[in-house]
Amino acid sequence: MEDEVLTPVDETEEENTTENEEVTETTSYDDIIDLALVSIEDYHLNRLAVTSPKDFNIVLEGFMVRGLANFENCRQDLSDRDSSARVFNCALTEIEKSIIADYTVIAWLDKEINDVRQITGMMQNNKEAHRYSEANNLNAKINRRNQLIEEVATKKTTYSFSKSNWLNKWALD
Repeated sequence: MEDEVLTPVDETEEENTTENEEVTETTSYDDIIDLALVSIEDYHLNRLAVTSPKDFNIVLEGFMVRGLANFENCRQDLSDRDSSARVFNCALTEIEKSIIADYTVIAWLDKEINDVRQITGMMQNNKEAHRYSEANNLNAKINRRNQLIEEVATKKTTYSFSKSNWLNKWALD
């Protein structure tokens, strides 16, 4: 009788996979919001994150969803998402996440620029120095928004050309 050689079987691998099981990759909203938060400094949002994380997520998801329509050349279907699970039903690339995060920041900056309280305060303030300071703050936000729009446009152009077949065909001819 020959000695049988037994090899260990990884039972967890067998349990986790089945023949007809389809693995779907998703991207969490938090992945994108975390990237956007690197560029956002807002004490109101910071306080909301501490007092009501649920409301904090709702606000930031609103900024993110508002910016999605601007990413019209995305290869993924950004409308295919599960809002209750807070995921996109696709695996977004790093550049796609970055572009969506940038649009999230732009949507936040739009809110900051259009803050009626800031504009009203600027109009009602009789002190020239304070009014000048408020105007400079508003101009800085507008300039940052414009700069960010240019940066994201460059990213989108690079993204568009990165997998372009016509470019490769043209270069070979």
